[in-house]
This record gives sequence, C-alpha cells and structure tokens, in this order.
Amino acid sequence: MSDISPLPFEAISGTRTQPPGSTPARYPGKPKKPKKWRMKARTLPEYNPLDLDNLGRSVAEELTRCVPEPITDVEIMFGAGVYALYYTGGNSLYEAISNQNCEVPIYVGQARPQGTRKGIVDPAKQTCPLWDRIGEHRVSLEHAEGLDVADFKVRYLVAIEAFVSLAERALIRGHRPVWNRTVDGFGNHDPGANRRRDGARPPWDELHPGRWWSHPLHMPKPSTVTADESRARIAAHFAEDPEQLAAEEKDALVSDEPDVDDDSETIDGLT
Repeated sequence: MSDISPLPFEAISGTRTQPPGSTPARYPGKPKKPKKWRMKARTLPEYNPLDLDNLGRSVAEELTRCVPEPITDVEIMFGAGVYALYYTGGNSLYEAISNQNCEVPIYVGQARPQGTRKGIVDPAKQTCPLWDRIGEHRVSLEHAEGLDVADFKVRYLVAIEAFVSLAERALIRGHRPVWNRTVDGFGNHDPGANRRRDGARPPWDELHPGRWWSHPLHMPKPSTVTADESRARIAAHFAEDPEQLAAEEKDALVSDEPDVDDDSETIDGLT
C-alpha cells in the first residue's frame, strides 16, 4: 500500500468541479461585475431590422440572388422594382468590372409607376414600369457609340414600391456604379424640346454619343464635362484615387436623388 495521500479532486482535474456524489460548493449565481462597471461598459448599436437602411439592404441582397439576363431578352412583366446593369464586353474603359459573373454593376436604377411622386397612381391599374425602364436603357445602349448592347446583362427584382428607392440607394452606396457616381446622364430621359434647345448635353452622351435627343442638332450646347475628362475620371474611379472618390462623395451629398424622374416622358411619349 502506498503512503502517498490522495490529492484533492480539483488538484487532479485542474478544475473546481466537485467529485461525483459530493455536495456541490456554493458559487455566485451571476458573474461578478468589475468596479465602476457602468463607466467601463460599452454601448453598442442596436440592430433594427425595420430601419430604413436595413430594409433597403435586404431588398438589394435579394436582387443580387437573381440570375442576370441579357438586357435584350427581358420578357415583359408587371410591376415596379429595382435593377442593376452589368458590362461584359471589351471596352477598355470598363475592363475593371467586365466579366461574365456580373459582380460589379455599371449602373443601378429603380422604376416606379408614372405619377408616384405626386400621388396620382391608380392602384387598380397594372403597369410595367420596371420592364419599360429596362427597355429604355436597352434602346440607349443600342445607339451608344463604343458600346454593344449584346455586352450588357441585367438583374431585376419586382418589389413593393415603398422599398424601391431604399434598395436603389443601398446598391449605389455598396457598389458605387461608375455610371451612377462618375459619369452622369445615362439614366436621363429626353428632356423635351425646350430643354434640349437650352440645356447642356449630359456627360454620358458626350462620352457615348448616339441617342437622338442628345445629338448636337437637337441639343447644341456641349456638356460641361468633356469626353476626355470623363475617361480620366473613370480611370481614377477604378484606381480608387482618393481625390476622385472624395469628389464623388461630395457630388452624391449635393444631389442625393433617384435617377428616375417619375413624371418625365418615356420612349412612347417623347416631346
């Protein structure tokens, strides 16, 4: 028989666990807070799934799960919604985002029924604002210089109108699409005869001319941003040049408005 006395249970196990069959030791029911814990405790932001930004991100994430389709093959459908265009072609300006996986959109937009802002939409009347809007972009791309409409794909999501603007904002903030943040004007409608005569051409039309209403014969005043300046800005955008990104953020704060003018004329109602 050994003369060595057995060690206490906790010394063998390295824990404070009681041996089987023994009476449990008393221990605090709650963890002990440090002294002056109120001064040390962190205040973390509470997640609110109903926060407007979170609602917008939820819709935006659902859009990214949609399968991209050629913009030329979108079948007609009812409803408002949000969409993202992707470039898959060989134009060197957009080489940084051109791929078949459609990871980074070149443009993001929304579509709501005409008259939404003024509250004159008839809820009983079914319309196709999302399909109409995508179709307008298809027509613009078919006539744009330096681009081939066959190189564009689109993801789109029919959504409740109240969430459309929130989703568009979340997508633009998350992806900074170059035609939303760097080169203005792709989403413009025909401004009408008077504005064509007096207004300047959009920078996008200076870079990719071809839309009939922005032709110098119809819109003689050139853009305030030349095509060469737009090319330089695009290169700086993709290079993540700090000055360019800061300028884009400043412009976004000045005009944080949707690209879609609900009450402007469409392809079927040009003035």
